[in-house]
Amino acid sequence: MNNDLMKDILEENNGMEFFHLKTFHGTTLFFCSEERTLKHSNEKQASYIDVVIAQSPENPAFFIIAPVTIGEDVEKIRPEENTLFKDRFFVFETGFQNNNKLSLLSLEEKKFFSADPFGNLAFNRKESREWEIFSLSPNEVALDEKSIRIFDEINKFVSNKNNIEKAIREISLSNKNIRVELFNLFARSLNATRRKTFSKILTTAFLNIPDENYFNILEIINHIPHAEWVHRALLELAQWNVRRNRCSIRKAAGEYDFLGYGHIRDRGTGIYWGSVILGIAREAIEGRKDIALLATARDEGIYFLEWIAHHRVIGIKDFFIYTNDNTDGSDALLKVLAENGEITWINNTGNHIPGINMQYKAYNHALTTLPEILDFRWCAVVDIDEAILPSQGSKNSIFPIISARDEQDVDCFSLNWRVYYPNNHLTWSNELSADRFIEGDKHPLVKSIFKTNLFNYSYAHHPECSYSGRVYATVDGNIYSQNQTTNEDLNFTQTPTEWAHVCHYHLRSFEEYIWKFSRGENDGKGVIKNKHFRYNNPAIFDLFAQNFKVEGTSTASRLSEDIHTEMRRLLEIPGVSDTMQEIISKYHKASAVFVEESLQSMSVDDRIDSNTKQTWENLCSSWRQERLQKGTNI
Repeated sequence: MNNDLMKDILEENNGMEFFHLKTFHGTTLFFCSEERTLKHSNEKQASYIDVVIAQSPENPAFFIIAPVTIGEDVEKIRPEENTLFKDRFFVFETGFQNNNKLSLLSLEEKKFFSADPFGNLAFNRKESREWEIFSLSPNEVALDEKSIRIFDEINKFVSNKNNIEKAIREISLSNKNIRVELFNLFARSLNATRRKTFSKILTTAFLNIPDENYFNILEIINHIPHAEWVHRALLELAQWNVRRNRCSIRKAAGEYDFLGYGHIRDRGTGIYWGSVILGIAREAIEGRKDIALLATARDEGIYFLEWIAHHRVIGIKDFFIYTNDNTDGSDALLKVLAENGEITWINNTGNHIPGINMQYKAYNHALTTLPEILDFRWCAVVDIDEAILPSQGSKNSIFPIISARDEQDVDCFSLNWRVYYPNNHLTWSNELSADRFIEGDKHPLVKSIFKTNLFNYSYAHHPECSYSGRVYATVDGNIYSQNQTTNEDLNFTQTPTEWAHVCHYHLRSFEEYIWKFSRGENDGKGVIKNKHFRYNNPAIFDLFAQNFKVEGTSTASRLSEDIHTEMRRLLEIPGVSDTMQEIISKYHKASAVFVEESLQSMSVDDRIDSNTKQTWENLCSSWRQERLQKGTNI
C-alpha cells in the first residue's frame, strides 16, 4: 500500500486507521502483560494482549504500535510493582513501503524493527531484510474512545517532535496516565542536536521561574514517583550553573537512599524516568576543567592520603569522595581535607533501608543530582584500592590520554585492571602500596573514564546512559560498539591496555586482606553497623593462600618519590597528621579482632580444603609474631 493510497483512506475515515501487524513468518504481534514488551506468535498466550498499529493521519510516515487496552490505567496493570511506566507503545517511521509491505525505523537511531523466527523482537537492525519486513491487515478489535483519544495525543506529540517547546506542551496537556510514557518516546526520539536544545530549555526554565516551559515540564515531572528529588535537582542545577560555586562538604541524606536500588536502571520505573530527565538536562552543562575522580569508601582512612597523592602526581587534582557509616575515624580526616579544598566529601550515610547498595546510591547521586561534578569534562570512577597508572610513553600523565580521546571524540574509554599481590607481607605498614606489593596478573576487567555530562548512572566498572547511544573505546583508542557493554562488568578486550592501566590492590597484606572483608558493607538486608569478618565465598581463603608468596615487580613504584613528596604536603595541613594517627590506632585494634575471627570462620567451614586451612593457620601464627615484634597491640 503506497503512501498516497494510505493517505486517501485516512482522509476518508477522517482520522487514524487501525491495523494488525503481521511478521514475515506469518505471526502476529502481541503485547506481553507480564514482561511489558512486544512479542510475536502464532498463538495467543494467556498473558498476551492484542496489538494494533495506527498510522498518523497528519504524517503517514509514522506508525504507532500499542496494546488495544492502552486506555486502561497503567497503575491498575501491575500495582504490586514499581513498573508504572514500562513501554506500552512504540513509534516508528516507515523505512520501506510497497504493495502492503513495510519496514519500520526507530525514531532516534534509525535502526530497523525486526522479528526473528523464535518469537523475539529487536529494534537494532542496520538494514532491512526478510525479518524486517511486515504487512498490514485490517483491525478486527474495537477500540474504546479513551484509547482512540490517547492515540490522537500520541499523534500530536509525534507531529510536533521537531518543535521541542511545542512537543513539551503537548505532553504536559496529554492524558495524565501517559505523560511519562510520552516523555519516554520524546527522549528516545531526540537526536544529539535536538537533545542539546531540550537540555538548554530545561536548565533555562528552572532558572527563569515563572516560565511556560517550567510549568509544562513540572506537569510531566509531577507524575513520576519521588518527583520532588527531580524538581529539586533541576532547580539546584540551574542555579549552580550561573555561579559555579563549589561546596566542599555535602550530604547524600537518607532521602536519597532509593537511588541505591538496583531497579532504578529498569526502564519504566519512576526513578528511571527521573534520571532520564536529569540526564538530559545535565548534557547542556559544559565543563571548564579537565578531569575529576569519583570514589566510594567505607573505613579506608589508612589509604586516603596515598590514593590522593598518587592521582595528583599523574595530573588529577579534584576528588569527589562518598563515604558512609565510617567507624575508623576517617570522617575527621575527610572533613579537614575538604575544608582545605583538597577534596569534595559527600557523607553518604543514610537510613539503612534493606536492599540498598550504597555504592550505586553514590554513583547515581553524583551523576543525577550533584552539579559540581559537571564542572569537569571527564570523570573517572576509581575505588580506594585502585590507582590509575599512565604509561611512561604518556609521560606518567593523564593529560596526553584524555587529549587523544578528545580528538577521537569518544564518550567513554576504559583501562584494564592489573592485580597486585601481597609480596609476603603480613601486616599493614606506613609505606606505599606501589613499593610493598608486586604486579601480578593482567586482568580483563576494566575501570572507565567518561564524559561527565553524558552519562546518568554508573556501575563500578563502566557508566551507562539510559536514553541514547554513546561511543566507547579502550584507553588505547580501539572503538567498541555499545552492545559490547553489559549490565555487569565491562570487558572491552582480552588484550591488556598499553597507554594506561589500573593498579588493583585487591589482596595487599594478610591483615589488610581480612580488613577488606570486615568493613561491613551491604549484605542485601541493609548496611551492617556491627562490623565483623564475613564472606560469601570460601574461595577467598585459597585465593590469598595461593598468591601470598608470588614474586614479581611493581611498575607503579616509578612514581614513589613524587607520591611521597605530595603525601608530606598533605600531612603538613593542620589536623591531617593527628587524624591519621587516630585512624591508624583504630585500625590496629580492630584488625587484630578480625584476623582472629577469620581463623575461627575458616576452621569450621567444611567447604575449605585441609591444605588451605593449614596455610591460613600458619599465616595467622606468623602474623601474631610480626605484630609482637612491631609492638602493635593485639
